[in-house]
Amino acid sequence: MDNDCVFCNRINFEERIIAENDACYAVATLGQIAGGYTLIIPKAHIPCIGALAPHHSFQQMEGIRKMTEKVYRVLGKEYPHGNRRVLSPVIMFEHGIVGQTIPHAHLHIVPVAVDLTKKIYADFPRTEIRMLEDTMDLQKIYCDDPKPYLFWTTPDGHPMVCIDPIAPPQYLRILVAKLLGRPERADWRTMDQELDKQLWKKTVAILKPRLAE
Repeated sequence: MDNDCVFCNRINFEERIIAENDACYAVATLGQIAGGYTLIIPKAHIPCIGALAPHHSFQQMEGIRKMTEKVYRVLGKEYPHGNRRVLSPVIMFEHGIVGQTIPHAHLHIVPVAVDLTKKIYADFPRTEIRMLEDTMDLQKIYCDDPKPYLFWTTPDGHPMVCIDPIAPPQYLRILVAKLLGRPERADWRTMDQELDKQLWKKTVAILKPRLAE
């Protein structure tokens, strides 16, 4: 725990907690680019999700994995883009010690069908970009070579990583906001606070009972 870290003290996001377990919180983010936008925040003070292994317990890793999968599944049901009989696309992303505004791991999960891959390739043409077999591969990559990274998933669920890019603050948030045609919501610090409060309260109201099931 870091006494100066915003995410180490639940008082800073108490109203926005949707669910929690021993390992992490699911929290409606400030800067709701889209309804349902949720963060998975580990309770342990770690710099990024990639840093989870091998220094943390199996229980911590499993708790974060289970919460992430449950949020992902619920978002796919509660925020349909088309056919309600199938799960709708949901993307995840993380600024792995690059582009972070809060130096504590937090995984973004958003129920939208935007693919960040093409733009990331264009913005970082000389940077190593890999498709992963599984999101857990991120921990192995970081453990073997702890470099900053950008992590994201495609709308069809493929996990991707861009290793050691020179990315500006909130790069992936900005990219998602632009692709959705909502650039004014890119920076959570400057987004209209009244609108944002309405949006995150709605996200909490919709998701909290579903994640309690």
